[in-house]
Amino acid sequence: MGNSKSMQAIYKMIKQIANSNASVFITGETGTGKGLCAKAIHKESQRHNKAFFALNCAAFSPTLIESELFGHVKGAFSGAIQNRKGAAETANGGTLFLDEIGEMDLNLQAKLLRFVEDGTFYKLGSSQEQKVEVRFVYATNRNLLAEIEAGRFRNDLYYRLNSTTILMPPLRERGEDVLLLARFFLEKYATDEKKFYNGFTSAAENMLLNEEWRGNVRELNHVIHKVVLLNDGGQISESMLEAALDKEREPPSSIETPCTKIRPLWVVKKQAILEALEICKGDVSHAAKCLEIGQATIYKKLKEWKIDRAIVPN
Repeated sequence: MGNSKSMQAIYKMIKQIANSNASVFITGETGTGKGLCAKAIHKESQRHNKAFFALNCAAFSPTLIESELFGHVKGAFSGAIQNRKGAAETANGGTLFLDEIGEMDLNLQAKLLRFVEDGTFYKLGSSQEQKVEVRFVYATNRNLLAEIEAGRFRNDLYYRLNSTTILMPPLRERGEDVLLLARFFLEKYATDEKKFYNGFTSAAENMLLNEEWRGNVRELNHVIHKVVLLNDGGQISESMLEAALDKEREPPSSIETPCTKIRPLWVVKKQAILEALEICKGDVSHAAKCLEIGQATIYKKLKEWKIDRAIVPN
């Protein structure tokens, strides 16, 4: 969903490649909609009446992911009490979507390479070769070239997968798509919760447009759902959004983790801008030049942070 140029380009590309048998590589930050893109490719293809099977490679251990992908026979491992089909067999004739492929174990990557090349595989614990015909779609939020350099991803598999690439844009680069999506989620959750909401105030819309959305569409979805749950209805205000965003960003526990030792990027940006203004005695032009950013960015951030301070006019 979106009217931005970047999304229109993706819709066009999906239509162009849908009926090809070439594999598709979808990249982008977490929460940008890579899974929805994969489903759209399948829906637009000649395989739309066949199976679409999605497998999250990050959700299983190396042994279990092989079983999930290729299936297993009874007795293949502890707990394998009967024969079981895997994603490859289930998706035969349709589309197999391997999400978070950058998390796949190196040993399994070798078996996947063979499967991609000729459609053959062995169920875990079996010596009988099987063959299927599927269309492959992959997704990752990792930089696979960096993973190859680090020895965590096979170079030959990367180039075998990389036939056609779709880069899903981050929400912060999609302009007013944010408002389009926010209204969609609001209508959805208001209906689900049987509440009446009358859109967003202009201040709330500005806040939606200026937010960085580090979790992209997924974060926006969760925030709007929280707003609906935490309020009784009416028009959504800036304060309602702030409350939902604050709750979204609270650390999950008081236990110290690597993330608790790292300041969020928006905090670092804020401190850098405020320190530059302090050093430059409020001269926005000079501060922007020192930070190597546009003056408009500083004015926008000051407004977003509701900071009213003396600045030197242009």
